[in-house]
Amino acid sequence: MGPKALKQLVTRLARTDVGKNVVHWAVLDDTVSRRFERVHEWPTAVRGFEDLAFLFSSNQLNHGIASLQFDEAALLYRIARDAGGTTLAEIGRFKGGSTLITAVAMHRDAELWSYDLHVPVHPDMRGDQLDRELGEALQRYGLDKRVHLVVGDSRVVEPPPEPLASLFVDGDHTYDGARADYERWRDFLAPGGHLLFHDAVASGGYGFHFPGIVQLVAEIERNDADFVRLPNVGSIAQFVRQG
Repeated sequence: MGPKALKQLVTRLARTDVGKNVVHWAVLDDTVSRRFERVHEWPTAVRGFEDLAFLFSSNQLNHGIASLQFDEAALLYRIARDAGGTTLAEIGRFKGGSTLITAVAMHRDAELWSYDLHVPVHPDMRGDQLDRELGEALQRYGLDKRVHLVVGDSRVVEPPPEPLASLFVDGDHTYDGARADYERWRDFLAPGGHLLFHDAVASGGYGFHFPGIVQLVAEIERNDADFVRLPNVGSIAQFVRQG
């Protein structure tokens, strides 16, 4: 059975009483363990909606335009919101979900620099088409003037003109590729700046991670005294630069 036929079968099943009951019991079974008395990691503060992500079940099945879990998106939103009128950057944007989340959250005087190689992952999702759709979404909300969609190799492309308050690394997921991004971009982060690696943590459930990123993150934590590791969020490993 091909992917299209399988999708059609799942869709038809979900509309039946049998399918609905399966979903109901699966959700009920999952939520039995998700209660206040069993919260292991409480947010340090609840300053906004994004700090309440722990109330929800978040996994890779939540992916849509944004290839992010709900708690991961909340982290990006909070960092961008709290950064003030600074400069932020991301390496890898795919369909632009993280780009729009950051752009909406950031201060009106802030700028976002987004870098992507446009590596083809699907014949119906060419990089130029995805960027055109993202550009139209940014323009719709008056955000396009403060977001720079750069097509280029993060290892050699010209960096933003100002030090970074945040860098979200979600590009080349091999060890060598991620290390090249880390080595080139670490010094562009301002003191107090956030360095984030996506798909770097085995978060359980339907989570997804890459061994090369996991290895790199462990090496940074062990060997780079300029960066302090903060608690993981979903599959994101986060560091903050000391200053």
